[in-house]
Amino acid sequence: MIIEALGLSLIVGKLRKGKIKNLGFFRIRGSGFIFFSFIINIASILIAKQENFLSIFINENFIYIRGLAYILLLIGIGLNIEELGMKIIFAGTILNFICIIFNKGKMPVAINEMNGSYFLEQIRILKENKLLTHTFANSSTNLYYLSDIIPISKPYFFPKMISIGDILISLGIFILIQKWMINKRFNSFGKNIEI
Repeated sequence: MIIEALGLSLIVGKLRKGKIKNLGFFRIRGSGFIFFSFIINIASILIAKQENFLSIFINENFIYIRGLAYILLLIGIGLNIEELGMKIIFAGTILNFICIIFNKGKMPVAINEMNGSYFLEQIRILKENKLLTHTFANSSTNLYYLSDIIPISKPYFFPKMISIGDILISLGIFILIQKWMINKRFNSFGKNIEI
């Protein structure tokens, strides 16, 4: 959803005569926290697929590793909380974080809502427990309504399940980008460079 939110935000911003170069004026405080959060997430997922002592350690302690990644991410977002978009992103991230932590480090997915042949492969992977980051929702799932329970089906190009938190994060990204692309304070800078 993040990629889609970014793409849609940029398109709408341009249609509203906004400028992509204006985004360069937005300084994200604590960007290192956000960067390391993504590095921890990506590295742990990649290493967990291998067969060595590190992959065993990650699989056994993934709830703590993912918890650390989320805490770093929340710190980074929190340092920019004065932005309305960041407030909404923070709220969505908190909802996802709470759901994940209460479900052993994995985001539950409601497979009963995954209707259509295009979801069959995703259902198979979930049932075989092959995903480090997600699991299928069942009667023992905690905070079910914060899980991935909202289906985005075809004709959407990339059918998927999303959570309330994902929707808030996407909305926050959209609002943040719109604000900075349309910000007229920066229109007097670099008028010869139109992007």
